[in-house]
Amino acid sequence: MRSAIGNRLRGSVGLRFWWRTFEGVQDLFAEGHGEEGGPDDPLPVKTYRGLPRHVLPEPARRIGDARWSFAAFRDAHPQGAPALGVLDRRALSALLYWTYGIGRIELGPHAVWPYHRMVASARCFHPVELYVWPARSAGDLPAGCYHYSPAHHSVTLLREGGVPDAVRIGAGVRAEAGLLVASAWFRKAAFRYRDYAYRLCAQEAGMTVGNALLAGAALGLRARVHHRFDDAVVNRALGLDGREETAFAVLDLAPAGEAPPLPVGSPQQPLLPCEFPDIQPVHVETSRTPDDAWSGLTALDLAARLAGPGAPVASDDFRLPVEAPGPEGVLGLAGPEPGAGGVDLATALRARDSGGRMFLPDARPVAFSRLASALRYALEPVSSDHTEASRRPLVEAYVLVLGTDGASPGLYRLAAGTGPPALVRLPARDWPAVIGMLCDRTPSVNAAKADAVVFLTADRLAGDRWFGARGYRVLHQEAGIVAQRVNVLAAAAGLSARITNGYHDGMVRDLIGLDAAQVPVFTLILGRRRPTAQYEPELIW
Repeated sequence: MRSAIGNRLRGSVGLRFWWRTFEGVQDLFAEGHGEEGGPDDPLPVKTYRGLPRHVLPEPARRIGDARWSFAAFRDAHPQGAPALGVLDRRALSALLYWTYGIGRIELGPHAVWPYHRMVASARCFHPVELYVWPARSAGDLPAGCYHYSPAHHSVTLLREGGVPDAVRIGAGVRAEAGLLVASAWFRKAAFRYRDYAYRLCAQEAGMTVGNALLAGAALGLRARVHHRFDDAVVNRALGLDGREETAFAVLDLAPAGEAPPLPVGSPQQPLLPCEFPDIQPVHVETSRTPDDAWSGLTALDLAARLAGPGAPVASDDFRLPVEAPGPEGVLGLAGPEPGAGGVDLATALRARDSGGRMFLPDARPVAFSRLASALRYALEPVSSDHTEASRRPLVEAYVLVLGTDGASPGLYRLAAGTGPPALVRLPARDWPAVIGMLCDRTPSVNAAKADAVVFLTADRLAGDRWFGARGYRVLHQEAGIVAQRVNVLAAAAGLSARITNGYHDGMVRDLIGLDAAQVPVFTLILGRRRPTAQYEPELIW
């Protein structure tokens, strides 16, 4: 059975890339890495020249509850949900800052990666760029397409005017309040990681989108995620070359009190020539590494291009059969929690961290209620272009519980969607061997001292069937949305969450009991951070 699936995994450009970055990752790394820390590094923040720049006002230090984007929480608190009537400068400032701004700056002689944003990033390269397109003027900011600069908390005007009809049709959006676009600037990670950077870019794009959903809902905005859109139209609108940098996700923003945005236009219909002119904004470039050093990444991304939104998918095909619980049954995650306003998103994002460079979690067990708080909303539905109605993300979550009071150690599946969220105990397997592997593969993290390890898995064959070569980045982005939810709610519960790709995917698959179609795309190690010598002052405005 596995050999048959293995043969299918070599059948398309997308599945071959899945194979290369998971089963074949050691061979991929053996091809070499780029060097970092020299004058040829890409700038940590994209900087335009010769274009109007607008400094945004100080972002609000509290913006709302971290749980307003979750349907279960809104249903439990029907009277308190915020609604934003106007996307003014202050709301725009809060949305951009708390989505992808710089939250901490590490100081001292050992601060190799000093700039920490609101989402985790491999080596703090932060290859995602954020663009916002208010449909109307935001105070004295005219309607137009802007690039967000976290270094200066400012926006650079790239194109004036409202969202063009070609963009609305090409992305299938309504843009009642505007658009938020997350792109991947490959060079910022690929100069070091070469072809493997595509996985990192897709993961971070998903976490950034997940954070935008949290921040938007806290402010009173409704957002719909569009993974499938006319790449040529969106890239042209933003002035992206579509090779070094390309749009990865489009968020359709609307006031929370309005009906959710609906798809516009028919699927996969090429558009007539755009009614808006080309722009070629100039930005500073410091890296001269030729992009043929990551030619496999480029080939996959070009193969993933689309000419329109595409038809809805039958997302039930991504679900696994429900396995009978083990002898210790089910651990419910729905329980007492703070009321509306009790989990401030800004406070949680300030607290979010990855445990430090050398993450040695505190070995004392934590109360199971903390773990429940971090996980209970992880698989809540997302409004996206997969289906007309909101559906749960196209990933599964498994939790290896290690050190909590109130739950026996072992492997659990996170069950959600058909009832209250719960951890369902799976039959005993050799999980200590997986912990040993994680410690060996990622020595900067002592996984054996963690409170829990979360594995997010995706069906790559289903992803390739529905999305073609685009399935690689779509499923990583779906998992990134879930990962950011866990990161933020873990921080609110006093836990650090370390994302690591340093694991043997075959051992994780065997632990869970999956076939080769299913692949673990994220691993998060949860635990309480011990005090360290790192000096990371909060960014104070």
